[in-house]
Amino acid sequence: MAIRETAQKLDFPTGVSLGRAIRALRAERGLSLSQLAVVAGLDKGYLSRVERGLKVPSVAIILRISTALEVSAAQLFGAAENHELIFVTRAGARDEMSADDGNYHMRLLTQSDSASAMEVFLMHPPAELPGEPEAEHRGEELLYVVEGRVEITFPERELILEKGDSVQFPGPLRHQVRRLEENSCVLIAVSGS
Repeated sequence: MAIRETAQKLDFPTGVSLGRAIRALRAERGLSLSQLAVVAGLDKGYLSRVERGLKVPSVAIILRISTALEVSAAQLFGAAENHELIFVTRAGARDEMSADDGNYHMRLLTQSDSASAMEVFLMHPPAELPGEPEAEHRGEELLYVVEGRVEITFPERELILEKGDSVQFPGPLRHQVRRLEENSCVLIAVSGS
């Protein structure tokens, strides 16, 4: 069996942003901004800012948008869909799968062929809890603190996690993450539905 390296891209211009990819996929599916916002459970104005590259959505919002568009998160970052069993993502390709708005910095580490597979991100969380909706999404989530300290808030509980700590919980449980130290970095793994 051949191992396919996932460096292929969708037919977006070189350097396309996450927001432009979302807009292109939305248009390809014949959805208006309002329709996608309703299906993804997002505010239309917020989704518009994401599409214009003014906001980088959290992992949870990326997963909600990818579910609404029926694609994997990797496809939102411009990766082509393929149907291999083994996916290799080379370090150089990861640079093309990152997004930053000065508040969030996200990097997709893995690529898969469907919205039901595991997806892994590196996130540098914001210093303040974001003004966007609390995260909730399909599947299970695991957060692992690679560097620094972070605070994770749930509806009735707050956790402080330090380097090397991790927490696992159901994706539909509302949550938000913020950094407590400047260089905090969190590995986020989300399993499929």
